[in-house]
Amino acid sequence: MKTGKSLQELALEVERQQNSKRDFLITANKMSPYVNQNNVELGFSIKDNDKELFTAPLTSNGHIQLGQFCNIPKKYYDMMLAHPALLATNLKHWLALSEEKKMVRSLDGRVRAILSDKYRRLDNYDLAQNILPMLMEVGASVESAEITESKMYIKAITHKIQGEVTKGDVVSAGLLISNSETGHGSLSVKPLVYRLVCSNGAIADDYAMRKYHAGRVNELEQIEFSNDTLRAEDKAFWLKVRDLVKYTLNETTFDNIVNTMRESKDRKITDGTKAIELVSKKFSFNEGEQKGILDHLIKGGELSSYGLGNAVTRTAQDVESYDRSTEMEAIGYHIMNGDWN
Repeated sequence: MKTGKSLQELALEVERQQNSKRDFLITANKMSPYVNQNNVELGFSIKDNDKELFTAPLTSNGHIQLGQFCNIPKKYYDMMLAHPALLATNLKHWLALSEEKKMVRSLDGRVRAILSDKYRRLDNYDLAQNILPMLMEVGASVESAEITESKMYIKAITHKIQGEVTKGDVVSAGLLISNSETGHGSLSVKPLVYRLVCSNGAIADDYAMRKYHAGRVNELEQIEFSNDTLRAEDKAFWLKVRDLVKYTLNETTFDNIVNTMRESKDRKITDGTKAIELVSKKFSFNEGEQKGILDHLIKGGELSSYGLGNAVTRTAQDVESYDRSTEMEAIGYHIMNGDWN
């Protein structure tokens, strides 16, 4: 499992971001793209009297979502980034034609997301406040955590629930909790099986439980959201998420996953290189990932779907991106489950 932030580091960053973020509900035709120091930024009035203005550059995700809303093809949008005056002119034209309300999310003075007004805020701060104490109650420790530009991840393990794939190959129950504040997927809780011999984590997507960022249209009188109001409305929701965590960390779910792993040892591989070619084509492994998978498959000496899946989850520890590492941990389980040939 890839090393990320410690629990203390995660808590500090979540609190820092909570204090830095601002969210707005704004009509598209009131947004004003402009050029500042050869970059396109976004501005709009926070109050109706125009006395308080919000102006900020956009993150890469902010640019992507703004381009999508304006129906500008990404390739053309990316070309215009080198010509900010042209990009600002295009954006102004299309935004001026729309009266659709959008949720604009900012962090550290940058526009990080432009989302539907139906988008329900499920913030990392509230997730941490509700879930971390419960993990401690059930004896699960956070093994790895991270906050990337697109998601927050919490990977927790409990050694109270264990099994053996084969004699001496011990695995422990765990879970992955992930959430996106910027429109990159639902809040999800997925079982994770942790292999003690090599610290690999395999994520069982088949058993995922999700809560979606969707709700009624926001009808608050003020443009800037009230945190107190939204937290009160979300109290019941977070109790349901806690139940999902408890459901995920149960012996029945764990035993089903371990049985899948045991069965995967019977799916033998006669040609390791050919097998890696097949999985690379299906799961888009790049050249470096392919080499790592082959190396770990050879070192592991297990020529089966189980061995190949473990080679993928072991390689996941070495990739630079935490997002990609987590994705590969899920791919590893799919391979064990036979979802590759």
